[in-house]
Amino acid sequence: MRVRRLPLTDRVDRDGESVVLVGHTVVRLSPVATVLLDRCEAWTDLDVLTDQVVAALGPAPRGVDPPRAVESAAEALVAQGLLERG
Repeated sequence: MRVRRLPLTDRVDRDGESVVLVGHTVVRLSPVATVLLDRCEAWTDLDVLTDQVVAALGPAPRGVDPPRAVESAAEALVAQGLLERG
């Protein structure tokens, strides 16, 4: 799967997290979701994004599969109207 960021109305960053305004909806994003948004301005494959998340945030906690975690986060961002799937 590949994704790219959709336009935001506004965004505020703090301590590695962000809060975005999409239309009239406010969404608080985790550090993983924030990295995903920052790294997919253009169409980007999830395996590339996984590598970028690990590079930005360090190794995943024990028991967490990075590709699955990134895919799950990307799907949540698609559902919230922040990313589109291609």
